[in-house]
Amino acid sequence: MLNVSQKEKKCVRYLACEMSKAERSVFEIELSLDDDLRAVFENFKTIWINYPSSELPERTISFEEILNQYNRPEKLKSVKVSIKKKAVLSMAFLLVFCLGPYFIGMKQSEYTNRKIASKGQRLTFILPDSSTVILNSGSEVKYSNDFREQRAIWLKGEAFFKVTKNSDSPFIVHTNDFNVKVLGTEFNINSNTINQTVSLAKGKVNIVLNESKDEINLLPNEELVWNAKTKAVIKRNFDVNKVAAWKDNILLLDDEKFEDALPKINQFYGVNFIIKDAFIANKRIKGAFKNQTIDEFITSLEFISDVSFKKTSQNNIEITRRHEN
Repeated sequence: MLNVSQKEKKCVRYLACEMSKAERSVFEIELSLDDDLRAVFENFKTIWINYPSSELPERTISFEEILNQYNRPEKLKSVKVSIKKKAVLSMAFLLVFCLGPYFIGMKQSEYTNRKIASKGQRLTFILPDSSTVILNSGSEVKYSNDFREQRAIWLKGEAFFKVTKNSDSPFIVHTNDFNVKVLGTEFNINSNTINQTVSLAKGKVNIVLNESKDEINLLPNEELVWNAKTKAVIKRNFDVNKVAAWKDNILLLDDEKFEDALPKINQFYGVNFIIKDAFIANKRIKGAFKNQTIDEFITSLEFISDVSFKKTSQNNIEITRRHEN
């Protein structure tokens, strides 16, 4: 009897086109979340890439033969190289004719649909499954044309999601450092800063860290903070209205140091405020600035913080002490 794991069976069934459309969609989601499964799958993908089509065999091998070649004991590996190569090339044959278009177009299909929020702007749009996405300034998302069947989206930057519930199709947000899986919920993701956050307003989410493979579940009003530099993970409660204020076009500065507030201010307005003065950098600032243009914001800040603004280049504005001007 063949010693075959469930993961290996799934991979070969997928490659052999023996799965239904629904099974393929579920497998592709699992593939995006399970590194072990992906490793097995990549072995077969590598076979296709590394062997030239001119050496393809005259016939394909059976499902059982593929598994035999993949799982054969060490003592059987002394079989003639030509036999092993034939099995390998037969697998390549399978891949070329069955999955060639899938692999060739996979990268392109991920980026078929792309939404970008201009600097200093917020962008709201509806996905094909009726879920709502609000993108913060300078952020972007990408998703494929088959989004209704495979609800996977790639995020760079910050976004607030209102996900339409579908028990048969999980909604997955990919970033460079983690994946967030939900069914129906409202949450905010910020992958812009060193301290990246997933903040849950409603429902439940499951987060998988790409590097450690740790899984963390969040309940409403819980937030995950992942430090991209130290790899430290914190789970804590948070104020939904404060974290997601930006989606309502409100810049909220909650009694924080100027230097700590700069990334938030810069993202919100799409410019580059600079502080070179240590006194200004440590000065604390508090206020809610709703629907203010950058000129209105500067005027407000000059009044409440006793500072001045000096434009040093097209997109750079230095914050200085008022008496310097």
